[in-house]
Amino acid sequence: MACNLKPWLNEHDAIIDYCDTAQAPCKDFFHIFVTEKEIIFRWWKIVPPSRADSGAAPVEIKNSYDDFLHDERAHSEIQRLAGDNTLQYLIRTAEGQFDFLMHLPDEALKKILLSLDLEDMIRLSATCRRFRHLCNDDDVWEKIFRRTVETPVTAELETLAQKEGWKRLFYTNKLQLQMQLRRQKREEHQHEEHGHHHHDQQTI
Repeated sequence: MACNLKPWLNEHDAIIDYCDTAQAPCKDFFHIFVTEKEIIFRWWKIVPPSRADSGAAPVEIKNSYDDFLHDERAHSEIQRLAGDNTLQYLIRTAEGQFDFLMHLPDEALKKILLSLDLEDMIRLSATCRRFRHLCNDDDVWEKIFRRTVETPVTAELETLAQKEGWKRLFYTNKLQLQMQLRRQKREEHQHEEHGHHHHDQQTI
């Protein structure tokens, strides 16, 4: 590959080291392990213990990048177990189109998300499970809320955010937000009164 991948290797000298359960209805387990030179795909057949092949060793297909591009068996098994998106991702990796963005730590990606327009964040959240999770992260939405919403962030608002989430509060209009804060204040006041009343009864 033309680019230097050493800074992206994990502690096992892999740029991709990923395990998961196969697509339904298959229950097999697979492992994708990609180094600077090889793509290794392993899978374990999950069958009832009573079957004769229940203790079978995992199947492994190991290829150089060039060989992987032409290994139809590897392509077929990866597509069957891990899905076409995973297969296409590995093909692009073997062709030298390494996805550096996906290998950045979450905190770095969150900073990138905060520089995007909301429309771009919504589109990005639809691309994969990891970005869907990050684009809905409460810390990200708290920063967006504090940066863009005029409503002062009071202790009451922070308490409400713990219950509802910052994203939901962001999309709540100002009037609804004020009503929710008033309702929360009433509930806290009633809770305090109930506590005092309970305490008074105990001291009688």
